[in-house]
Amino acid sequence: MAEDADAWRRLPTATVSDCLDRLQALDGAIRRLAGEGVAGRAFTVETAAGDSATLHRALADAPPGSVLVVDAGGHTRRAVWGAVLTAAARHRDVRGLVLDGVVRDLADLREQRFPVFARGACPAGPHKGFRGRWGHPVACGGVVVHSGDLVLGDADGVVVVPAAAVDGLAGAVGRRRATERRWLDGIARGVSTARLLGLTGPAPDDAVRPADDPA
Repeated sequence: MAEDADAWRRLPTATVSDCLDRLQALDGAIRRLAGEGVAGRAFTVETAAGDSATLHRALADAPPGSVLVVDAGGHTRRAVWGAVLTAAARHRDVRGLVLDGVVRDLADLREQRFPVFARGACPAGPHKGFRGRWGHPVACGGVVVHSGDLVLGDADGVVVVPAAAVDGLAGAVGRRRATERRWLDGIARGVSTARLLGLTGPAPDDAVRPADDPA
């Protein structure tokens, strides 16, 4: 999976979402806070708002090379992840964190260069009063995620590719990028974007067709 993850990490999440009927993109409030892009298979965790005990337990079962995808209820008043869990995740060779919630110790997380995508940061620390679960489907940023799905994150945010769709997606992404290059070539020749997209007047031969679903 390591070589595949390196290849996927170079693909823009926006283009991948385009090829998934513009679905599977997490809420834009879940954004990159630390590290660079991330790509890997999801390991899902569900925890109560403000509870980090589940994350400590789940991390012991996280496969090396996975990306933790955590449903923390979107709670923003108490962080469930910080420097200690980041150090533990790095030791286990977890590739990154996607969290529907908030983190703390943000300066430390950035120093460790661990990829973190979350709703923000909050200094209030977690409690450890509940038991959650892991390895089950979760809802994260408005998207249902299963363990084994492909998770991609970059400056635009996070997109989740269902495991069943991974094999055919690379070709679709390549075709989409070729279409976008044709649009850019047309712009360089002075063709308006409205005409390139077939939005006004007679459409030129290189205009987008409905199936291309342009931006």
